[in-house]
Amino acid sequence: MKWIASALLALIGTVAQAVPLDLHGLTPQSVALYAAEVGGAEPLAVWRDGEPVNPASTMKVLTGWAALERLGPDYRWQTGLASNAPLENGVLSGDLYWIGRGDPHFYLDALRELIVRLRERGVRKIDGRLVLDHSWFNRIPDAAGFDEDQGKPFASRPDTHLTHLNVAWLTFMNDAAGPRVVMEPALPSLPLQVHLSSTDSGECRDVRQHVSIRREASAIRIEGTLPKACDGAKSFLEVMEPEAFAAQSFTALWHEAGGEGALPVASGITPAGARTLASLDSEPLSRVLPDILKFSSNPMARLLFLTVGRQTPLDGDVVAGAEQSIRTLLASHGIDASPLVLENGSGLSRRERVSARLLGQVLETALKGAWGPELAASLPVAGGEGTLKRRLADYGGRLRLKTGTLKDVRALAGYWQEPDGRRLVIVLQVANAVPGKAAPAMDAIVEDLVRRFQETPKRISAGIMH
Repeated sequence: MKWIASALLALIGTVAQAVPLDLHGLTPQSVALYAAEVGGAEPLAVWRDGEPVNPASTMKVLTGWAALERLGPDYRWQTGLASNAPLENGVLSGDLYWIGRGDPHFYLDALRELIVRLRERGVRKIDGRLVLDHSWFNRIPDAAGFDEDQGKPFASRPDTHLTHLNVAWLTFMNDAAGPRVVMEPALPSLPLQVHLSSTDSGECRDVRQHVSIRREASAIRIEGTLPKACDGAKSFLEVMEPEAFAAQSFTALWHEAGGEGALPVASGITPAGARTLASLDSEPLSRVLPDILKFSSNPMARLLFLTVGRQTPLDGDVVAGAEQSIRTLLASHGIDASPLVLENGSGLSRRERVSARLLGQVLETALKGAWGPELAASLPVAGGEGTLKRRLADYGGRLRLKTGTLKDVRALAGYWQEPDGRRLVIVLQVANAVPGKAAPAMDAIVEDLVRRFQETPKRISAGIMH
């Protein structure tokens, strides 16, 4: 038995010696790492970099890059309102079709603008149904294994008519008029039932520490004691499925704009020959992508994935088309896609897999390509807004990393830029991550990599310093 123990100790020693840098308490078999200078001959450090691992939300880097390459930074989503019904004296005598095309950035202001354009067309009353046309995507891929997260905005299912990220915002006020709450949009089927008392004492870092917010069958019930310091505080919640939320938001804003009509809701296909009454283009992809990557929005990323597939659907299937498009793109740049497993392109998945090397090579390729600046500008900045706000703040804008967080998984993917312009790609993935311990260890590893990169001699080629 002694030889078994000796062999085991030798193996452990070999593994420990093979690790390229201090893991700061993380176990070697839980870590995958790829760090390389953009344009460099050899990586700075690698460890289990070819292993297929769950990337969590760092998968959004791959989806964002593919979208820039396939759609272009100026791509815009168009939302339309159409009808084949007659319009006389301001009355549309028939159904109004809302054609959704998966705009990830379709907030209430956009819906208001679309309704204003409909009113400018002369429509005062809709004497028919509001019909939601979902045909732009033939199917929506799953995010299996997240049943316990139902009702949480990060797990909200994407939809062709995703409106305001499918959340209602609550604004709390507590001034001379007393405690009260305003909800936007004011949903017709879910009035507020507010039972709040006021207090002069107490801070207000999070209003939910002082009040309870419950979605009941026919109302939203809010109870508690609201400190005066909570005047102006906001919170949000998901209250219904995306299709129902979109339809009720439309109805609320239609009546807010002075429109008339009961607007019963249905789903259907816009008739051939229906005329467009109003349309609205989104902001360009280059302005939408920062919201997706900096704030790690899963519904938005999933819509982006589907939009890539919609450009080249495979046998009519947008999901298969998205995967084929991404795999073809990787192959065109000589990147081995064999470790890749795609489900919805957002990282909100128990199935998705990618290797640290693959993701690192994507970042290197992107930064050398036409749309590298757009992708880089969309990543969270150390100490800045987004998911890296409270991490590695001393490094500032030279460090940009997409974060990834799932149960037992933590990940980082992005780059560090030296003052002379040299850039280091960093991909760090941790499985079996312990909450509260993995992130500090990962940050320390990133600091070590930056330090090692700074100590690496600059390459000189053809008289040009890199």
